[in-house]
Amino acid sequence: MELAQQKVPIPDQKLLPEKTSPQDEKKSRAGLLHALGRLKPMLPVLASGLRMVDHGAVQAVAQLLNFVDGGAGGQSAAKEELHQGLAEIDAGHRELRLRVQDQTVEMKRIEEQITLLRQTSERNAIEHAELVNEVKSLNSLVRTIGAGLAILLIVLISLVGLLLSRHS
Repeated sequence: MELAQQKVPIPDQKLLPEKTSPQDEKKSRAGLLHALGRLKPMLPVLASGLRMVDHGAVQAVAQLLNFVDGGAGGQSAAKEELHQGLAEIDAGHRELRLRVQDQTVEMKRIEEQITLLRQTSERNAIEHAELVNEVKSLNSLVRTIGAGLAILLIVLISLVGLLLSRHS
């Protein structure tokens, strides 16, 4: 409400105290009243906001005064509560730090296991490739030996047949 009673200077208006006519004064007052009329719906919101700010400021000042003037009993209780809260926070912080360290150690152990598994897997892949190559070479050796034995068998049968035909 006090805002509506205060005179708000209009930036567009030129202040010439000696040469103001009654019409100019009426126009400036009408412009001011029009501007205040536009702010009228906002007045309850502004008033409640100012009350909240005043209430918060009063509470903060009261707490500071109570803290300063509260005497030894009030201060010691507040300090004790503050120290107890800080001790709880510190204990929680230590516990979290230990958990983080445990998790870090566990992660490093898992990373080492993954590295060992990767190395084992690569070794097994290399051994598998070598085994496949050995089986292929063994297969070709068996085929070569089989072909050689087949040729020798054919030669042996033909020689036995030739030998039997000459002796009979």
